[in-house]
Amino acid sequence: MNKLAVVTGAGKGIGREIALSFAREGYSIAACSRTKKDLLKLEKEVKKMSCRIFTDVCDIGEVDSVLTFLNGVSKFNKYIDVLVNNAAFAYIGSVEETDLGTWEQMLKTNLTGTFLMSKYSLKYMKKRSHIFNIGSNASKIGFPNWSAYCASKFGVLGFTNSLREELRPRGIKVTAILPGPTKTPLWKALPGSWNRSKMMDPKSVAGMILHIAKQPADVQTEEVFIIPDSGGL
Repeated sequence: MNKLAVVTGAGKGIGREIALSFAREGYSIAACSRTKKDLLKLEKEVKKMSCRIFTDVCDIGEVDSVLTFLNGVSKFNKYIDVLVNNAAFAYIGSVEETDLGTWEQMLKTNLTGTFLMSKYSLKYMKKRSHIFNIGSNASKIGFPNWSAYCASKFGVLGFTNSLREELRPRGIKVTAILPGPTKTPLWKALPGSWNRSKMMDPKSVAGMILHIAKQPADVQTEEVFIIPDSGGL
């Protein structure tokens, strides 16, 4: 198999598990993150499976960084079969507390990063390639003190829905994945007390994405809204 899965934010959490899931399925992996140390750990795990992997540090909100990463990807593998736009960060604070810089950074990473990676990956895609954009339950539900995050994730869903219709004639699938609370390092950086025992395992989200990627060519799962069996936090 010479299929390639590209995963952003692959150093930790959901992104890491997505990369490992596709590697177990025999895909070559191209992964990016902002932290080289995390990527080196991922490389070691993937290589143990005798799978090919290319990694590079990338700020998905910056055009030059995205282009540099994808140029390396194109030399590693001719086509991109699966793109998973996973990289994101979160901030909690009221609208009054949220400064403009935080607001803009949230949109730049979560929304603009998804746009840039999708836009510049398309030249390496072909019929039956598949784009997965990781949104959130916050792509459809407004939560108090999560206004910047919700705005960015609502935007991801709107972008995904439009991109799907644009690419449908080309035979490229586009799926929105909207997970609820998931046990990732993200929660450690957020203020407040969070019961991670009630959250989903990142492997569960990764497994759902792999399942959809393996569906027949005549099927397109457009959106998946996933929550923990506990119902939430």
